Amino acid sequence: MLSQIFKIRKEERFVTGLFLLCQLLMQAVVIGCYYPRFSVITGNYRKVFLDVFHISGFDPLTYCVVTDWSTAYNVYRHPLLAFFYYPVYLVNRVLMALTGINCAQFLVAAVLLFCSLYAFLLMVRIGRDLIGLSLKEAAVLGFLLFSFAHVLLASLSPDHFMLSLFLLLLVIYTTGRRMQEGRGLTKGQTVVLFLLTAGVSLNNGLKVVLANLFSRGRRFFRPANLLLALLLPAAALWGFSEWEYRTFMADSVHARQVKRTRMMEREKVGMLAAFRDTTQLTDSAARQAAFDRIWRAHRQAQIRRQAGEPQVAHAGKPVSRQKFLNWTDMTTSRSATLVENLFGESLQLHSRNTLGDVMRDRPVIVRYSWAFNYFVEVLLLLLFSAGLWAGRRSRLMWLAFSCFCLDLFLHIGLGFGINEVYIMAAHWAYVIPMACGCLLKGLSHKPRRLLYGLLLALTLCLWIYNGGLTVYHLLNF
Repeated sequence: MLSQIFKIRKEERFVTGLFLLCQLLMQAVVIGCYYPRFSVITGNYRKVFLDVFHISGFDPLTYCVVTDWSTAYNVYRHPLLAFFYYPVYLVNRVLMALTGINCAQFLVAAVLLFCSLYAFLLMVRIGRDLIGLSLKEAAVLGFLLFSFAHVLLASLSPDHFMLSLFLLLLVIYTTGRRMQEGRGLTKGQTVVLFLLTAGVSLNNGLKVVLANLFSRGRRFFRPANLLLALLLPAAALWGFSEWEYRTFMADSVHARQVKRTRMMEREKVGMLAAFRDTTQLTDSAARQAAFDRIWRAHRQAQIRRQAGEPQVAHAGKPVSRQKFLNWTDMTTSRSATLVENLFGESLQLHSRNTLGDVMRDRPVIVRYSWAFNYFVEVLLLLLFSAGLWAGRRSRLMWLAFSCFCLDLFLHIGLGFGINEVYIMAAHWAYVIPMACGCLLKGLSHKPRRLLYGLLLALTLCLWIYNGGLTVYHLLNF
């Protein structure tokens, strides 16, 4: 089955070549933008990458991993990602020794091209093989997916989202083929897909659980399936995350905490010495009480300054400060987020604060400058809703929609990453072209041609708009 997935069919070659050309041109712009800084061999790669790279809220940690390997990602959210990139790191070390430059950009671009190309092909094949569309209709769905702003940006950014999109579409396609044949995912397929998807991004492993449920039906609840295909792999991955944290992260985290404590202690000692040199108080108790008031005022001023910094000011108030719950956000406006970010910025870039990062220079909520953007947003939502209704009897459509609902619960309900929810678009945006495919399939000849024309025009507009803004801002960075 894998050989069939990765083999490009004869009839797919033209649309695949066209898509690859678009991706190569966009990758060339990104590489050219950052090459003068990122190709230089230096002593502190992490600082260079984090300070210089600036595409929306995407992180350049993959450049760090491929240049100087470490478990740079959050080990609980991305437990296997650094290990997946270890072979690429080894290749880069050889190339650095041979060429005298850091080739991380080129190697990461190759991984992104592979993932985006096969994500595009899988989207096309979902349209053709599973929904039953013609090649040109299915190709429009593939191009529509990558015309969405933060799917396009994910294909250009050294983050995990494009790898996630490829794996999620692989899960949906594999599950759809099994359901077509009247069979469910096997235990082995479930374990492999779970480890791949959850290893890259932990929450996506839950979508493999959904795939197992939709494909197996009542057989999902069999003890052997629950234990061997789901519980044991989940426990193994969690145990690996704990080992990874203790082995690679715990010492550095402790060292940073100790360093912060010692810096604060030195600052307090220095302030106390300066206070003693200048105060006219002679009573030791009065002198200590006066200094304690000065120190409290100083710390409160520091806390206020930190609260004003974007990474704190834009974070919102969590449910709790406890581990994992501190990632939640209960205060950011849900209605504005849905309009401007989830169904807005995810699909269409804002012409203001374009490619801005909420952790640096972008407000959490940005309004569109033109009413046309809201018209396009409403049109996409109408097509999405109509497609869901048209595909209401399709288990494949319900699987994709369930994956979207899971993300909706995590990001909008609990507020995980809600302040930059649009960068997660690659985790769910495929549900929109799939719904459009179901809508196409359910129409008769003439309305079907009209809808195909509308989708083609919409795709071209979004490619020109989002691609144009991206290139313009990268070239003028």
